[in-house]
Amino acid sequence: MTTPKYIGLPFRSGCNREGAQLAPGILCEMLGLDKSDWRFLHFNSEMLPLTDEQKQQVKNYDTVLEMSRLLRDTVAEEMQNDRPLVVIGGDHSIALGSIAGILQRTEDVAVVWFDAHGDINTEKSSPSANAHGMPLAALMGLCASGLNDIATVRLKPENVFWVGARDLDDGEKQIINSLNISDHVYSSAFVREHGMAAVMQNIRRQMEELKLSSLHLSFDIDGMDPSVVAATGTRVPQGLTQSHLDDFIAALPSLPSMRSFDFVEYNPLMDDEAQTTAHWCVSTLSRLVSLLRCP
Repeated sequence: MTTPKYIGLPFRSGCNREGAQLAPGILCEMLGLDKSDWRFLHFNSEMLPLTDEQKQQVKNYDTVLEMSRLLRDTVAEEMQNDRPLVVIGGDHSIALGSIAGILQRTEDVAVVWFDAHGDINTEKSSPSANAHGMPLAALMGLCASGLNDIATVRLKPENVFWVGARDLDDGEKQIINSLNISDHVYSSAFVREHGMAAVMQNIRRQMEELKLSSLHLSFDIDGMDPSVVAATGTRVPQGLTQSHLDDFIAALPSLPSMRSFDFVEYNPLMDDEAQTTAHWCVSTLSRLVSLLRCP
């Protein structure tokens, strides 16, 4: 396997909570990466205090735009090198930039959104005004602010598949229903009832019908149950178990080739002294990296 390129993104303004910006440095160090294999993006704005003030109905709006543009352009540049790509955040708002960059290379990419949340809020529907709940809406062109301008190629709604979702806002449910993609949402309750293997078979069939040839995984660790993963900022009970994750990873090779993935929302400030969640993250990252394929 070709060694992937790692992009570390120490960013917490999208979730408006301290801690997530520390994750890339800690995880990359624990992974023991060669310096030639990773690239860190830094933002002076991340040194500013967080605030609940809003612009265009988004908290830390200018900072999120700066990050998204830089990450988009960095991902698009790295994709030209024909290496698999791993983006380690930071909060889940980084997916706006990472997927926007990938779409510049390949429009018909499948996106698997492993997450407790839908992250398809617009500025109008979001109850929190936090950008980490808006990346999919912005990628699809559903937002009203400058978030909409990050993706120069739109993400097709039918190309997105949610796994583990269990905390969808009412506005998100309305958006998903209006896009006629409710059958692309596989909640943790659905997984428990039918099994992860059956879920992945359904997703494979749907991807085949759409003739999708490549896959981007956007992996938010809060897709897992808090009993498995505790050090994350927006924990939701009744999540996926380790057994579910094992079945998910085992089934990924049956889907279109995974060429890139995001790994987000680890908060070291919430971890225990043994760094239990950090070690879980490193193990999971390593397993996902082993499944990457060259573009």
